[in-house]
Amino acid sequence: MKIINKSLAGVLLTTIAYTAQAEIVTTVKPLGFIAAAVADGVTPTSVLLPTGASPHDYNMRPSDLQRLQQAELVVWVGQDLETFLSKSISRLEPKKVLQIEKMDGIQQLLGEALHVHADGDDHGHDHHGHDHDHAHDHDGPPGQQDEHDHDHDHADGHAHEHGGLQTDWHVWFSSDISEKIAEQIAARLSQNYPAKTDLIQQNLAEFKQGISTKQQQLKKQLDPIKSKGYYVFHDAYGYFERQYGLNRLGSFTINPTVAPGAKKLNEIKADIEAHKAQCLFAEPQFTPRLLETLHKKTGIKLGVIDPMGEKIALSKTAYSDYLQSLADSFSQCLAK
Repeated sequence: MKIINKSLAGVLLTTIAYTAQAEIVTTVKPLGFIAAAVADGVTPTSVLLPTGASPHDYNMRPSDLQRLQQAELVVWVGQDLETFLSKSISRLEPKKVLQIEKMDGIQQLLGEALHVHADGDDHGHDHHGHDHDHAHDHDGPPGQQDEHDHDHDHADGHAHEHGGLQTDWHVWFSSDISEKIAEQIAARLSQNYPAKTDLIQQNLAEFKQGISTKQQQLKKQLDPIKSKGYYVFHDAYGYFERQYGLNRLGSFTINPTVAPGAKKLNEIKADIEAHKAQCLFAEPQFTPRLLETLHKKTGIKLGVIDPMGEKIALSKTAYSDYLQSLADSFSQCLAK
C-alpha cells in the first residue's frame, strides 16, 4: 500500500510541476492584462511583482526565480525598466522570453522620457507630455530583499544624474504598443498550442476590437477636459496623455514615503498657482497628510491615479477596464 501511495504521490507531484510550467508570467500587472486577454482559455497568466512593488527597484526573491524557471513564457519590458530581472532572464531559454525592448515594429511607436536633474526637481518644466522613469521613488515600497538575484544598478538611476531624453518604457500606457505586445504573445502561444491557434487569433482580434471601441469612448469622455491643466507626481502617463491630448503642466519628483520639507512644498505651491492648475494627481501610496497639506496650501483639487491597476483582476477585458480606470481618474478630478 505504501508503494502505491508513493507512486500516486509521484504522479501528483509531476502533474503539479507540469501545471506550474504552463503559465505566462509578466513582470507588472498591466502587461498581465494584455497577456490574459490573448491567453484566455489557453493558459493561465500571473504577475511577478506583488501589489505595491515597483519595477524600478524590485528585489528578486528565490521564489520569484523559481516561478520564472517554471513559466512557459516570461513577458518583460527589458533591462532599461526592470534591471532587477536582467541576471535571472539570462538563465532562461530565449524561446521562453518576450522582451518588449527588442520587439520588431515598436520603435516608431516609442516616446521619449524627460529625465530629471540631480536635485530631483522637474516642477513646472515638463509641458510636452514626455515622461521620465524614477528609480525607487514612486510606485510603492520595494519587494523583499534578496541578495542572490538582484542587479544593484537601479533601473534608471542615471535619470538622477543628468538631464536628457531617454526612451519611455511605460509602454503599457500606449494602446498601439499594447496591440503589438498582444500580437507577439499570440505568436508565441500559437507555437506552443498549435491546436488552439484559432482560439488565440480570436482572442487577439477581440482584444484589438476592445481597444478600438474603448478609444472611441474615452475620446468622447476626455475631450471636454483636454484644456484643463494638472500636475502629477509620477511621470508615467505620457503615452496615454498624448493619445487623448491631455494638458499635463508638469511633475514633482517626491518620494511618497518621505514627507517633503517646507521649501519643497512652497515650490510646488508656487508652480501650481503660477500655472493655474486645476488638479494634482498622486498615486495610491501617497499619504493623505501630504495631499491634505497641498490642498490646504493651494486649494487645488486632488486626484489619484493607479498606474498599475492594482484593483483590476486579470481577465479577458482587464486591459480595456484599465484604460477606463485611467480616464475616470482624469475626468473625475478635472471636470467641474
